[in-house]
Amino acid sequence: MKFSFFKKFFLILVQIFTLVGIVSADLSASGLNFNTQLSIKECFTNETTSSELSNLYKSTLPLEEKKRTAETIAYKEGKSRFQSIVCIQNKNLSEDDHSQLFMDWNRHIFTYTELNSYYENYVLSDEKTRSLNSIEWELLTTHLKQKKELLTRLNDATGFALNGGKISEENFSMIYLSLFLLQVEFWDAMPKTFRDSIL
Repeated sequence: MKFSFFKKFFLILVQIFTLVGIVSADLSASGLNFNTQLSIKECFTNETTSSELSNLYKSTLPLEEKKRTAETIAYKEGKSRFQSIVCIQNKNLSEDDHSQLFMDWNRHIFTYTELNSYYENYVLSDEKTRSLNSIEWELLTTHLKQKKELLTRLNDATGFALNGGKISEENFSMIYLSLFLLQVEFWDAMPKTFRDSIL
């Protein structure tokens, strides 16, 4: 398969999933918003930080300044996700509605995981990585692994909270902070040509 076609296919997937409230193209996760049959849409938040984060990753600002900005965004996103979950918990859903909620959530996670897999394949393609040296390749693969682990932590914490578990706003903010700092440091260390071809 030609990678130009693969890129177009990936972008189409992003557009489709964004329309149904799945995830942003950045795959960093943000405000809670997924497709559901339940009347809880007012508890969801619109994705507003993907372009802000992308611009931050591409920025020529000093690394420490980018880290401070990432911290501000992380606390904002942690608060947003926490408030969405509290809103859903306050709905006092019936047992049947809870079952529907988790069917919708699990479908969201499955689709999110599939989309993230497409994203990783795209980033790791020969077209994107042929210019990387061995150290940069190691940085890339380690970054993707750590990013996946943090996204799993975020989604697991969200699922636990949706099931009535107690998760603090700070807990969500700290996961976001780890995720955003990971990406800020990674993109700052990578060659500009690679960064520009992905972001």
